[in-house]
Amino acid sequence: MASISTMMNKPQETGTLKSHKTTINTVRDEVLGNDFDKSFYKKNITPTFIPSTLLDVVMNTECIGKITTVDGMYKVDQDDEAITVTKGQTFVVTVSSLSESDACKLSATLSNSSHEKSATEVEYQGNGEYKITGRCNVEGDWQMKIIAGEAHIKGSPVNIKVESLGLVHTIGNISDYKEHMKGNKVTDVVLDTDGCLLVSSSSKDILKFNQSGSFVAKIQVPQDVKVYRMHLMCDGHMVYSDILGKCVVMCDDKFKEIISFGKGILKYPMELTVNKKTRVLYVADREAHCVFKFNVDDGRLLGKIGSEGSEVGQMNEPIDVTLTKEGHMIITDFDNSRIQMFDANDKFMRTLVGCGLKEDGKVWAPCGVTMDMDENIIVSSNHKLQLFDKNGVFIKRIDHEDDGLNVPAGISVISNRPRRVAVANYNANNVKIFNY
Repeated sequence: MASISTMMNKPQETGTLKSHKTTINTVRDEVLGNDFDKSFYKKNITPTFIPSTLLDVVMNTECIGKITTVDGMYKVDQDDEAITVTKGQTFVVTVSSLSESDACKLSATLSNSSHEKSATEVEYQGNGEYKITGRCNVEGDWQMKIIAGEAHIKGSPVNIKVESLGLVHTIGNISDYKEHMKGNKVTDVVLDTDGCLLVSSSSKDILKFNQSGSFVAKIQVPQDVKVYRMHLMCDGHMVYSDILGKCVVMCDDKFKEIISFGKGILKYPMELTVNKKTRVLYVADREAHCVFKFNVDDGRLLGKIGSEGSEVGQMNEPIDVTLTKEGHMIITDFDNSRIQMFDANDKFMRTLVGCGLKEDGKVWAPCGVTMDMDENIIVSSNHKLQLFDKNGVFIKRIDHEDDGLNVPAGISVISNRPRRVAVANYNANNVKIFNY
């Protein structure tokens, strides 16, 4: 308005303004006559979208804003939404994020109904994944509430059931379920692919129980054998030691024999295990005082570890053998009352656990050894069950003196959450299941 007033006060500008008005009127008539304004507005009310899977990158590049997704940005892994652990067991909850952000934005609180709290630790793993570590030292129901500002965490709170330690179930007298050689006692227990337990007892009967101890089925091996110890392979096949035929048998998931080997070589085959990477089968032989190595596919003898004696690296009635993640062998040296370790090249490394009749942290006549998911070592010996770390450092005794272990033999870890182990309790002829 000020500019127009100034012009109006200047006669020389008046003519210019009139000419502009004439031009504007001419343009308006042209636009209205061709419906130009209608088509113009019609075009501008329809936004144009550019498809992109990286919208946040596009927006930041074009400096036009930032996308923030609230619902669904964080998600608890489906397997971690409800978990069961044992008292004092360290557990990990995995959370994934749609966007890679700093782990400090994610926090978690762990508490129970009595308002007791336990510490948690959040670690960012990269690629939008977080690991939240916790541990509950009180039994009962706990919840882990996960927070990331105002964002919704799908799957939070995580419900956590904390079980007590010690004896959980006892599967009664094994002979009650057998048909053949009822006088032979329980020797081994392994975890089947369906979560049930398979129990052997030096006969052709393999018994199947669920983890609550209920009887499921009796399986009769078609061959005339005495199944002593068993090992389930990742392809569904099983290998077992047959103390009647003094050999090792591989069978399919119907327990039909595929191949047998070791006849004329093995004297008293006991526990056995397979390195799934190298396809090497290790067999502890109690009477040959060594561990034999075979090719599991064709039965070729590859060598042996150890010799009879009491010096380090020697053995006297080895019964069980298991493998570490690195392929090292851990062997129960029964008559020397110790646990020895050999490397993947069959060289003696060290004695992991020494001899001791009653004291915890030592072993006497060890019959069984295995490793759990945390690389801890579990050993059955001298009427007790003990837990060591992978270096042989004593952690704790799993059973109590009044739990009735009497010459515990083969053992198998049957659950990681909660940590649970099954033991073939030889003299009592039953199977004991413990939380640890």
